[in-house]
Amino acid sequence: MAEKGLLYAQPEEFRDLAIAVLVLAFGFSVVFPGEATVSNWFSHFLLSVVLVSFSVLVHEIVHRAVAERLQATVHTKVWPTGVIATFVTSLLSSGRFVFAAPWAVSITPRRFIRPGQAYAKGHLGPHDSALIAAAGPLANFGLAVLAKLLPVSSLSQQLILINVALAAFNLFPFFTLIPIAFSKMGPSGARLTEMPYVEGEFVFFGSRPLWIFTFVFVVVGGLGLMFIPSLLASLSLALVLAVALCIAWFYFLEGAAPYEMLKKEKFS
Repeated sequence: MAEKGLLYAQPEEFRDLAIAVLVLAFGFSVVFPGEATVSNWFSHFLLSVVLVSFSVLVHEIVHRAVAERLQATVHTKVWPTGVIATFVTSLLSSGRFVFAAPWAVSITPRRFIRPGQAYAKGHLGPHDSALIAAAGPLANFGLAVLAKLLPVSSLSQQLILINVALAAFNLFPFFTLIPIAFSKMGPSGARLTEMPYVEGEFVFFGSRPLWIFTFVFVVVGGLGLMFIPSLLASLSLALVLAVALCIAWFYFLEGAAPYEMLKKEKFS
C-alpha cells in the first residue's frame, strides 16, 4: 500500500522522533552563551529544540523522498542505547561532544518486484537501501553548508554544529553489531529487513564505495565548516581527502581497484 506523502508516519514514529529531538536538544544546549542561569539555559534549550526539529524534519523528508523514488518505505524508531549515549556524552564532555544518533531506521520494499526492472533486480537491493540511508545524513551536511553561508552568529554556528553531528554520527556503521530492536515475531519469526539499524549500517554494508566517500567527506568537511573560515577550502579539502582515502581503502583493504568494486556493485 502506498504511503500518504513524505510527511506520513505512524503515531509511534512521531513519538520516537519527538523523544529524539528533545534528547538531542538537551545535548546541544548543555553549553550556552551568557550567564549560567536556569532561564538562560532554558531559552537556549528552546532554540535548540527549534533548530534540531528543523534539521530532523529535513533529514526525514529527504529519506522518504529517495525511498519513494525507489518504491520503499522508511520507518524511524528510537534507539534506547543511543538516547543514553547522547545524555552521557553531552554531560561528561560538558556539551563539547554530543552523540547525535539516538534513532534507527528500517527500510522495506513496497513490492517484491519493481515495475520496469528485471526479476533479479526487482526487489530492494543493498545498494538501494544504502542510497536511502545516506540521503538523510547528506541532507544534514547540505544544511550545514547553507548555514555556513549565513552571517557568522551563534545561531549559524549552532545550526552547523547540529547538522554536522547528525550527518557524521548517522553515517558511522558499527553501532549495531548486536541488533538494537526486534521486529514483531510472525509465524516464521522476525523478518530481518524490518529490523531497525543505524543508517550507517545500511550504507556500509550496502555500498562500501558510497560509504567511504560520504563518511570521509562529511567528517572532514564538517570539521572544516566548524573551524576553517573558507567554505571553498573546507569542501575542497574534504573532496580531496575523500577521494584519496577511497582509493587507498580499496587498494590496501579490499585488494581491488575502486572501479572494479563499482563494476561489481553495478552488475551484482
